[in-house]
Amino acid sequence: MYTMLRNNRSLPELVYTVEEAASILKVSNKTVYRLADRNLLRATKALRHLRITKKSLEQFLATTSEEEVGRE
Repeated sequence: MYTMLRNNRSLPELVYTVEEAASILKVSNKTVYRLADRNLLRATKALRHLRITKKSLEQFLATTSEEEVGRE
């Protein structure tokens, strides 16, 4: 059933794997793990796997964008 739901593109992505988050951020998987370890990117564990919520990614991008604007 999970694969059936996953293949249905009408469902929004609410949680991303490390690989998916890395692809969105255009960084390596290791960088995503480092960001999570430093609490710069909120992540939760689902069983043994790290998951990053869409909201967490959006917040991270918003705060890092604000910091970049402040440096200019």
